[in-house]
Amino acid sequence: MLDTIRVKFPINPTDEQLSHWTHRTTISPTGKRDAFIYNAVIDEAMLKFTYYPFDFKGKPMLTLEVSLPKLVLDNNYQMLGSLDGTIKIANIMLDGILNVPKLDIAQGILIRLDMCYNHQVGDAVEDYIKAIGNLDYPHRRTKHHRGEGVEFRAKHKTTKFYNKEHESGYAEAHGILRQETTLMNSQDVKQFLKKNYPTLLDVSYERIVEHLEDDLAKLRLLNNSIADRNTALQKLCESYGSKAGMYYFGLLSSKIDKPRKRIAKEAVLHPRSLDRHLQKIVQAEIPLTFTDREEPLPPLVINHE
Repeated sequence: MLDTIRVKFPINPTDEQLSHWTHRTTISPTGKRDAFIYNAVIDEAMLKFTYYPFDFKGKPMLTLEVSLPKLVLDNNYQMLGSLDGTIKIANIMLDGILNVPKLDIAQGILIRLDMCYNHQVGDAVEDYIKAIGNLDYPHRRTKHHRGEGVEFRAKHKTTKFYNKEHESGYAEAHGILRQETTLMNSQDVKQFLKKNYPTLLDVSYERIVEHLEDDLAKLRLLNNSIADRNTALQKLCESYGSKAGMYYFGLLSSKIDKPRKRIAKEAVLHPRSLDRHLQKIVQAEIPLTFTDREEPLPPLVINHE
């Protein structure tokens, strides 16, 4: 349930090691900053090392960014097993890399964390992506990736759903709808793990499941199927009567085709009134989207044993 991580260490590589790294200098209004870059490849995994002689506190900092599944499993479509086993294997792989200090990945402070889950949905991957792309995630921008998936973006956080077979290039990933959340800011990682200096040892699959389910809840997908048009109309009429049900069904159809501002203007509704009307649809356990299939798409369920 983990993919890419970035960790930092208060470590200085030796001069001999740094002679194999690429030196870069950046100049900004706050001054000059030196960095040393070193990329190592192990099969499918790219390990990106960056060393700063002085961080913002004047101390040395070495960072490592890597996809744990690629490092441990040689691909990133399979889910990792135990975290203890992942750490042990990752450290064995790190020991074989030349020109870098000896590192224990479990001791690195986490500053980026990618959490993920593979929903096995068979031939319905594209149907889920299309339907989810109509949804709104509070305080996020929606970005569509043609032929790949949909992403809900904030400044330092993203939640995305995409076709893992297309992204990975592995036929073995057929039928996988990947749900993935990235915390790209160290403060977000601290808040998530409730630690000032979080490490992989502080991560638990239970907490990851809780976070991923919260993302589904914010999209109104948790425990809810994605209705086809006939099912949506039937449920709305059962919940509110035929007249109101037809109104809410028309509103839902408009929500999928038009931006909220346009709907509010055409319906002569205050935005808050429109939100209250849309909330009525959600209260009928209908996410604010449709599927074009002839039957509803089953709820997305995160199972971890």
